[in-house]
Amino acid sequence: MKLPQGLTVAYDDHGSLGTMAIGIFIGAGSRDEGPEQEGAAHFLEHLAFKGAGDHNSRQIAELMDGLGGEVNAFTTRDYTCFYAKVLTPMALPAWQLLWSLVRDPWLSEKDLNRERNVVQEELLEAWDDVEDRCEMAYMQSLYQDRQMSHDVLGTPDTIKGLTLDTIKSFYRQHYTPSNMVVAMAGDGTMTLLEQIRQVDNMTGGVAPSRLEPIPAPSYVHYHHKSEQLQILMGAPAPVLTHDDYPEALLLSMLLGGQNSSRLWQRLRETEGLVYAVSTGYNAQSDWGELSIHMALNPGSLESALAATKSEVEQFIAHGPETHEVQRALVQLTTSLAFVRETPDGRMFRLGRYGLLGQVPQSGELLLDQLTRVTPRQIQTLAEALFGDWSQVAVGTAGVLPREWRRLRDFLIK
Repeated sequence: MKLPQGLTVAYDDHGSLGTMAIGIFIGAGSRDEGPEQEGAAHFLEHLAFKGAGDHNSRQIAELMDGLGGEVNAFTTRDYTCFYAKVLTPMALPAWQLLWSLVRDPWLSEKDLNRERNVVQEELLEAWDDVEDRCEMAYMQSLYQDRQMSHDVLGTPDTIKGLTLDTIKSFYRQHYTPSNMVVAMAGDGTMTLLEQIRQVDNMTGGVAPSRLEPIPAPSYVHYHHKSEQLQILMGAPAPVLTHDDYPEALLLSMLLGGQNSSRLWQRLRETEGLVYAVSTGYNAQSDWGELSIHMALNPGSLESALAATKSEVEQFIAHGPETHEVQRALVQLTTSLAFVRETPDGRMFRLGRYGLLGQVPQSGELLLDQLTRVTPRQIQTLAEALFGDWSQVAVGTAGVLPREWRRLRDFLIK
C-alpha cells in the first residue's frame, strides 16, 4: 500500500500469540555512499539513537526498555532497518519511537563527536575478529567498484573524516518517503495501520539511482595473528527475484548447508581436514553471491582445497542424487516454515521485498517452485557458477605466503 506522500506500507495480519513486529526499511546502505561518505549510513543509524523528536539518548533508552521485547537497528550494503518486536499493547508506542528515530533525528555536532569513538571501537572489534576480517576482504575480492567493495563500517580514516554536513546530506538524500517501507506483522496490525496512515508529510524527493554492481573475481589475503586460517571463496549468483533462485538455494544446501552435505561429510567427517566448512547463498535486489567458507589449520590447506575441488568437480560432472535433493528440500521447507511462524520473520521478509516494490512469494508458491527443481537443473547452475572465483585467506603470518600460491591455483573450470 502506498500512502499519499510516497511511503510504502507492507503488512501481514496473520495471528500470533499477542506479539507484533514493526520495521522501517530505508533503501540506503553502504553502497550508496560516495568516497567522502564511507561509513555514513551506519554512523547515521547510531546517531538516530542519540536524540530524536522530543527525546534525548537517555529518554530513548528508557522508552526502549519500557517497551520490553527488542528495539534495534542495523545497516547493510543495500538498506538500513529500524525495528521493534513487542507485545501487541506496546505496538503503538513502539511505532511512535521508531518513526521519531527515522523522521526526526537530532544529528548534532556534540553527538557526532561523542559517537565517533564508539563507531571506531566497533570497527576495531570487527578487525580483530578473523571471520569478520575475512568477510570484509571477500567483498573486496568479489567486486571492483568501490561502492560494493568497501565495508559497511567504513575505515578508521573515513570515520575520522565524517562531518556533520556529510551525515546530514546523506540523510536528506536517502531518508525520503519514496525510499522507505514500513513493514509489520502479527496481532494488532490493522489497528496500527490506521495510525500509520496519519503520519505527517515528509519532504524530499527520489533517492539517487544506484550503479550496477561490477563483479571482478580476484585474490585477497591478509596476515592476521591467529591459530586458524580462514578461507572464503565465492562467485556471483542469481539475484533475489531471478528464476534460478530456487536452484541456488538447493545448490548451497547440497554442497555445504547441512550435516549430510558433500563438503561437510568429505572435509570434516571423513578426512578431518577442517574445523568447519559451509556454503552460503546471499541474494539481494541486483546482486547475489554463493560462497564456500573453511576454518582450518594452515597445514591442512592444500589437502582441504584438493578435497573441495574434487567434490565440486564430481558435483558438476554427475549432479546430485535424488535422495540428496529430497533431504535438502525438507531442510529448506522447514527453514521457510520457521521464518513464517514468527512475526519478525514475516516482517523482515516483507520489508526486503517492499524495497523492491514487490510482494514476497507465498510460502506455498516458493515450496512449489522448490519441489519442481530437478537434479539436472541444479547441476546446470553449478556448471555456470563454478569458474574463476574470488578467493580470500586470512590467517597466520609466515604461513600464508607459501600456501597462498596453492590457493591461487584453486580454479574450477
